Amino acid sequence: MKKFTVYLFLLALLVAGFSSSALADSTADYSITGMYGTGTQTTALTAAGQSFSMSFSVPTNPASLIVSYVGGDDFYLSPLNITYTFEGTTSTLTNTLVAFYTAGSSSQMGGFFVDYCADVVACQTLEYQWTFQGPQQYIAPESNPTMTPTSFVSNGQPLTIYDNSTGGATSSLFDSTVNGTPVNTPEPSSLLLLGAGLAGVALLVKFRS
Repeated sequence: MKKFTVYLFLLALLVAGFSSSALADSTADYSITGMYGTGTQTTALTAAGQSFSMSFSVPTNPASLIVSYVGGDDFYLSPLNITYTFEGTTSTLTNTLVAFYTAGSSSQMGGFFVDYCADVVACQTLEYQWTFQGPQQYIAPESNPTMTPTSFVSNGQPLTIYDNSTGGATSSLFDSTVNGTPVNTPEPSSLLLLGAGLAGVALLVKFRS
């Protein structure tokens, strides 16, 4: 009976270690499909009447990526990489900024906002800003938020394209569907722990028999 209790104790430790490691790697995954409306400026990434898709992931606890926040209103994450597909071509939008808002934010009522500079660092040429207004996607505080991704439809939202070399800007509307999903990804060490736990169960069964 003493050996049986020891086995149970070790197995409990293994399972606890596996669970905590899995949660440490959880993410909020977003995939978006949409179509640009009439009047959209034609660029390498946009054109009127054309469809697009984008996807990105953020940690469930993204405090390390926060570059700015306003308590009770919003927080900004950067740098993020976004996978973007337009007219059959898929590219990676690097060093993108994504902002998340409360439902009562003074800037945007919930959802999130994506900002990408075509020349990445200096942002001296084209700068794209997509608005995805919808349900709040996190639990406060803004200084240390916890992501709670949800899916929603965000139609008639503004796309603004700035030509920072001339100071000009164009604005148009687009429709989109946002799919937000929480994902838990076990670390390799967690999988090893799980394997050790299963081995322990096998030994326990053999011992008891």
